[in-house]
Formats: sequence, structure tokens, C-alpha cells
Amino acid sequence: MRPINLLPPEVSEEKSRRRRLALGILAGVAYVGVLGLGVIWWNGKIDDARTDLDAQLDITRSLEREIVILGDSGALQTEFDSKAILVEAALFNDIDWGGVLTDLSRLIPPRVWVETFSGTIVPITTPGVVGQVTFSGVGLDFPDVSDWLRSLDSEQFVGLGGTWVSTISQGAVGETGVVTFSSTAILTPGATSDRANSLVPEVP
Repeated sequence: MRPINLLPPEVSEEKSRRRRLALGILAGVAYVGVLGLGVIWWNGKIDDARTDLDAQLDITRSLEREIVILGDSGALQTEFDSKAILVEAALFNDIDWGGVLTDLSRLIPPRVWVETFSGTIVPITTPGVVGQVTFSGVGLDFPDVSDWLRSLDSEQFVGLGGTWVSTISQGAVGETGVVTFSSTAILTPGATSDRANSLVPEVP
């Protein structure tokens, strides 16, 4: 059986209007809620971006400080290199005279003694030659002078080579017969010092 509505039409229309209004309010609340969630999500993205930006700015500032430091170190490196060149030039072919005399005193034959000694540094015109030394000495006999030559040319005397006797003559010291001689030898790179390396340290 068909229902009969005895209420006035205005009541039905009012209910419909209120239902539409309630639906509209619900839709508005839902829309505002979605907008709120979107704003919250977007604010989170902005905060993450700001955090990344702050981190990148910190890295940039750190790199700028390193650039300034490296710029100063570059100037110091240039100054160091120029002074190192001066030291190496000043000590070019620097002879370790103390080492040469120590080896000489250790290897000189027992029947020979040295009266004078002189040494000079020569420009590098001959490979393997950095200087020259000249001696005048006395031996008790001619074989002693031969021992002198063999001692100075031995492998134990690494800084000296090419020893020869330019003059030799007989004489006497009191009643003892002797031979006097003049001798010359070349200084090899083994006679040079390492002072340049010790004065110019390596820079990592």
C-alpha cells in the first residue's frame, strides 16, 4: 500500500534543505581537512629543504675557509720553493771536507805523513768530478809512496780518485833518508755533503 504523507510540503523541503546543508558542511570540513593535511605535508617539505640548504651552506662556508687557507699555503709554498732553490744553489757541490779528512787520516799509510793539503771545487765540466785536492807529503822510501797511491785510490776512500804523484825526490830528515812528493787527486760526488737535503725538508 502506498504511504500517505500528511505533513505539509514545507516540512519535507526543510528536511531536504537541512540534509543538503549538512552534506555541504561535511564536504567543506573534509576539504578543509585535506587542505590542512596538504599544508602540513608541504611545510614538512619546506623544513626538509631548509635543513638541506643550511647543510649545504655549512659545506660551502667550510670550502671557502679551506680555499682561503690553501691560498695562503700556496704563497708559502712559493716562498719555500724559492728559498729552497737558493739553498740548493749555495750548497751546489758542497764538499764534506770533514769526511774527506777523516777518511784520509784513517787510510794514510803508516810510513807516510802529509805536510800540506789544499782543496778546490771545480765547475761541472767533467762528469764525476766535483773538485781537486793537492798534497805534499813525506815517505820513508819509494814503496811508501806507492802505498799512498793505492790507499787513496782504494774503494774505502769513496770521495777520492785518480790520484797521481806529480813530483818526487829523495831527501833526509836528520840522518834518516826520506822521499818527499807532491800528489794530486780528484774529488768525486762521493765527497759531497747532504747538507742541502737536511736544510731543505720535504713538504708533504
